[in-house]
Amino acid sequence: MQRCHGFSLLEMLVVLLIVGLFSALGVASLDAGQAPMHQALAQLANEARTQAALARHSGQVLGMRWNGRQPEFVRWQSERGQPSWRLESSRAVSWPAGLQPDWPVSAAPQVMFTPAGLARPVSVTWHWAEGRQRWQWRADNTLRIATQP
Repeated sequence: MQRCHGFSLLEMLVVLLIVGLFSALGVASLDAGQAPMHQALAQLANEARTQAALARHSGQVLGMRWNGRQPEFVRWQSERGQPSWRLESSRAVSWPAGLQPDWPVSAAPQVMFTPAGLARPVSVTWHWAEGRQRWQWRADNTLRIATQP
């Protein structure tokens, strides 16, 4: 009878499969803390681009402000001779707790989208416990996003 020293190919493949499975689960659990933040910011960026396009094509003045709990979009309206910012109806997106901008709470928007493009270049840094993301709206009406550690 011949004695085998070492592992067979099948045993090695099973061990590698188990190690790969555990490392994939570990990486996924480490990244899970930032996933809701990135998802919320991606949805907000898409909505901001939509609002900018809507302002250009409809001839209205729209804006984005921070209300203390979440960002919201507003429209410049004049009712009975009283011009003011009115809350825009938008998709209700749950905003993650702990995700905040470096903007103050304000009734007036920090970003204004006009028919001619962006009213002025604006930047905001979104902060959360594990990271931050910097947004810059440029004069040519583009949004540049940079994730920072």
